[in-house]
Formats: sequence, structure tokens, C-alpha cells
Amino acid sequence: MAINLISKLLLFASLTLATATQSPGCGKPLPKAQQPAGGASHKVQFKQTNGTPRTYLIHIPKGYSSDKPAPLIFSFHGRGKTASSQEELSQFSNEKWNPDGIAVYPQGIENAWQGAPYSKGVDDIEFVTDMIDHITDRYCVNPKRIYAAGKSNGGGFTGTLACSALSSKIAAFAPVSAAFYIPLPKDTSVCEPEFIDIPCKPSRSVPILEFHGSQDDTIAYAGGARSGECLPSVARWVKAWSVRDGLGTCANETVLYGGKVRKWEYGGGKVTGYLTEGLGHAWPSLEANGDNPNGTYFDATPVIMEWFGRWSL
Repeated sequence: MAINLISKLLLFASLTLATATQSPGCGKPLPKAQQPAGGASHKVQFKQTNGTPRTYLIHIPKGYSSDKPAPLIFSFHGRGKTASSQEELSQFSNEKWNPDGIAVYPQGIENAWQGAPYSKGVDDIEFVTDMIDHITDRYCVNPKRIYAAGKSNGGGFTGTLACSALSSKIAAFAPVSAAFYIPLPKDTSVCEPEFIDIPCKPSRSVPILEFHGSQDDTIAYAGGARSGECLPSVARWVKAWSVRDGLGTCANETVLYGGKVRKWEYGGGKVTGYLTEGLGHAWPSLEANGDNPNGTYFDATPVIMEWFGRWSL
């Protein structure tokens, strides 16, 4: 009887583990418009819970299988940009770098995202919550391996997601050239990038990876006043995550590419910041891209993908 009980417990544990690492969409065929896998990205239209019509682009990798749970990567565009421009910029549909993951490029209302002063009243956290539910119900996704990245305003929104209850559903976050807007206290109009309070209430310890250029004239690495609010220095923002995650304030610094790129790692890389010399408001890429006609010293996307691979819920 004891052996039977142990066998039942082991079976229950294995079934529980399998359920935890696959979504309700496993076993379902791809929508006809997206067959076969590996084709062009498909535009999906649906309504979020509050009734707002929304869209996103989704790329299904060539190797997708309805019985093999795939990672899910969200990539959020910058202000004034689009889902399609973010796909081209961030290259998460490039199967050389992302052979297995489903890549999703959401479209912001009026091409912007929650968290910035010019997008007040928009509930994009609900939008992402609804997308996760919608996508995991239609496709075979590993719920423990959902990730978020974004550029500029989309990078700032990636930080907003990390500070929200969705940090319990998204395994890791990688903002690029991000705008982390913080409202100024009502009793002051002074922005102090090194001292401004950074409000954030994640539901757990969160892996963070941030990229920035030293010559970013749009969202300065040093922070400062912008659009009536305050941007903290990026170095302080990254360090604040290390403290929040219980990793302390001491970073391991690495100098790369002949001193042109500096990397700070806290907690063995759980919280990491890159600073690229001479780079402007751009997604780092060896080749010219929509941000930078000259390219820079490395490609950020494969670095992000390798780093995402270290983290799961």
C-alpha cells in the first residue's frame, strides 16, 4: 500500500510539473492564417478586458510544435514607432538569434506606452495581462519562460511591468535606451537624478538587463528633467534594482571591446547594465539599423536572448 501511495504521489507531482510548464494552447493547431510556422509575422486584433480594441504582431518560429512549450518574448516599440518597426529593430524574429521563441510586438495606443507623462489614462498593464492570457490559450507556451524587452518609451514600460504584479508572470526584463519617468513630488519642481525616489513594488526578486549609450541625447544616461517629470540616472536605476533584489550595491565591472563598452553585474548578472561609448539613442547593433546608420560594437539581441535563457519562474 505504501508503494502504491508513493507511486500516486510521484504521478501527481509529474502531472503538476507538466501542467506548470505548458499552456492551455498546447495541443492546438496553429490558426490557419499562421500556417505553416516560420512565415511572416501575423497581425492579431482583439479587445482587452476594458473593451479597448488592440493589436499585436506575432512571429511563430519555424521549429514551433504544438506539443513543445515555447518561450514567449514581448518587444515594445518606442514613442512614435510601431509594432512592425520594433520587429525590424529588435530582431527577435531573427531565428539565428531566437530559433525557438514566439516573438510578439504589441502596438501602443497613439504609438506610446503607459508610464510616460504623455500616455496618461492608458492601461497597458491590463493589455499585457490580456495578451498573455490570449496567447497562452492559442499557442503552446512555457508559462515559466515569458520575457519582456523594449526600446525608449517601450523600455520604460518594460520597467513599469517589472514593478507591477506582472513580475509574477514575466521571468526577466531587458529595457534598451529606456525612459524611466518618475513624477516629481508635489512640493518641488526640482529633478535630482541621483536622489529622486524610485517607486517600485515587484511581486518577487526580478532579473533586469539594461542597455544605454553614453551619447544618448534623448534619454540621457545621467538622467534629468523631461516632459515635466524626472528621469533618474540609469546607473542609479540599475543599482536600485540590485538593492531591491537583495543583491547589494557592489557590482562586478567588465570592460569590453577595447574599453568601448562597460558592463556592471550585480548578483552574478541577475541585474546587469551596459554602457556603450559614443552610442546615441539606439538599439545596439553591429549593422546599421533604424536607430543608428553606423552600427556599434556588438548586437544587443543575442546578448538578451542568452541572458533570458538563464531565467525562468
